[in-house]
Amino acid sequence: MGIILTAIMTIMPGDTMYFTLHDAVSHALEFNPEIEQSALEYAKAQAQAGQARSAFYPSVTASGSYVYMTDVPVIQFDSIPVPFGQSENWNIQLSLQQVVFAWGKIYSAYKIADINADIAHLTLIRKKQEIRYSVTQAFYGLLVLGRMVDLARESLTQLERHQASVEKRYKAGLVPQFDLMRARVQVANLKPQVIQMENGYKLALEGFKMLLGLDLAIEIVVEGELTMGEESFDLEDLTQYALEHRGELENIRKVMRITELSRRSAARANLPTVVAGATYDQSKPFGFTGDEWGSSIVFNLGFQWTLFSGFKNMYAYREATLQQREADLAFDNLKKAVVLEVKQAYLTYVGAHEALLTAQENVGQADETLDLIETRYRNGLATNLEYMDVQLATMQAQTNYLSALKDYFTAIAEIKKAVGKEE
Repeated sequence: MGIILTAIMTIMPGDTMYFTLHDAVSHALEFNPEIEQSALEYAKAQAQAGQARSAFYPSVTASGSYVYMTDVPVIQFDSIPVPFGQSENWNIQLSLQQVVFAWGKIYSAYKIADINADIAHLTLIRKKQEIRYSVTQAFYGLLVLGRMVDLARESLTQLERHQASVEKRYKAGLVPQFDLMRARVQVANLKPQVIQMENGYKLALEGFKMLLGLDLAIEIVVEGELTMGEESFDLEDLTQYALEHRGELENIRKVMRITELSRRSAARANLPTVVAGATYDQSKPFGFTGDEWGSSIVFNLGFQWTLFSGFKNMYAYREATLQQREADLAFDNLKKAVVLEVKQAYLTYVGAHEALLTAQENVGQADETLDLIETRYRNGLATNLEYMDVQLATMQAQTNYLSALKDYFTAIAEIKKAVGKEE
């Protein structure tokens, strides 16, 4: 983390940063604002667990006082005046209090706070998984948008080249004016589309910077390959993995444990708490006469017992019991939701994989057809309308292929998020 932070601090607005998918994910996990917020929540939960743990230790307090009396009371013993105290009075106390026995109520409170810290930690892990998915989706979205911008520019260049060819043929009297006008209109129609795609790419880059926690003034470039990998998934294995590793399921298990501890504490709320303590006292004067320091130690053992609290503890016990049942229902419902989410992600992947294979085949056929129609048009064997149709179909096939690639990579990332994989 220190190396990454140092690198970021040395980057000034206007500099360019290059990101692979791994770099982007690593950076987002360090600097994404949502992860930072979850990390703070985890730190707070740890601090609260530490506070709850402090109840196991004794409470030690120190106090002191100085009292000056202008008129000291005096009593007479056989006509002899005896002062009842001194003008200057000093006192120092050191007290210790320790809960000796509380029927497990302190332990339950500590365990609840400790489990809440575990829940916050699992929530942080899940947030990282979600950010990893979001970064992956945005990363491949940028790659696809970049390729689409290049494709649109190439198509525009191709149409402009074709327009020039039509103009030559028109001047030579080989094609009608309608063909020339159609070629010009096609070029004019594509230019604003190219500008729109370029603007969309720029806005997507800004959103990607925010996702990574970067300053918007920093220029970035994403680097990666848009090629289909050799991925293989089994629905049954994915489902089993998700049921064992999804943080939300583990969190509800922990909530169920908290409700059980709360119910036990509520059941013991009316039982007495045994407390022991000791007080060391040093004072001057020590006693009614004299002007010397003296000390004493007092030990005590007692109990605190709430005999009646307006049925508060009874209702607290009832609430804890209902919360326990609620957690059980939530766990069962979440298991079903996780199974459904995994199945949906798997079917999305299967569909995206098949669509990508089809789109890949269509691109190959479209490229061959475009090469053929260009040759036929140059030789006067194809009309301008035929060329335009083929060129448009080729561009659409290439666009569909890029979209299918994006859906394919997004589907893989969605599967990993659905099953709760760290990477």
